[in-house]
Amino acid sequence: MTETLVGKDPYTQFAGLLDYPREDMRGRVDEAVNIISGHPEYPAEVIASLKEFRKSIEDMTLDDLQGMYSYTFEMSSDLSLDLGSHILEGFKRSGNLLNIKTMYRRFEFPFESLSRGELPDHLPLVLRFLGFSRDEQVKKDFKVDFVIRALEKLHKNFLNNQENPYRHLITAVYKIIDRDVKEVK
Repeated sequence: MTETLVGKDPYTQFAGLLDYPREDMRGRVDEAVNIISGHPEYPAEVIASLKEFRKSIEDMTLDDLQGMYSYTFEMSSDLSLDLGSHILEGFKRSGNLLNIKTMYRRFEFPFESLSRGELPDHLPLVLRFLGFSRDEQVKKDFKVDFVIRALEKLHKNFLNNQENPYRHLITAVYKIIDRDVKEVK
């Protein structure tokens, strides 16, 4: 069983956890813990953060979890999953969105079918692309030039939201990307 878990991609797993919550959220968190356990290169803090998230949502109803998600990511620009909003403004942001969409098309990433109306810099889409692409140089450049900078800001913004369970997921994603960026430098 461990062999199949190691083959699963952590980025895609986190993308699913950062989508709008569904009934199977707790099971997906458990699956993510198993998958990350098969990647010893990631800090133990990643698994600890996932377990804290799981514990934080244990007694929440699906309606409450969905409400928390909407309040967290859709009602506060400081906590938006649209990464570019944390580091770019105006024409720079729109140019960056166009560049990301162009990159998706160049690598035949199915952005249109996966986006569900979200912008190209939406964190779950970005994570899915990182799990999809086999071009290590493109992934490295994207993480170093854009993703980690935006995640640092988003992670910092969550430090002021200690009661929000989603801070654990953002911390876990940040720790993985941060480790990967440091590894490739």
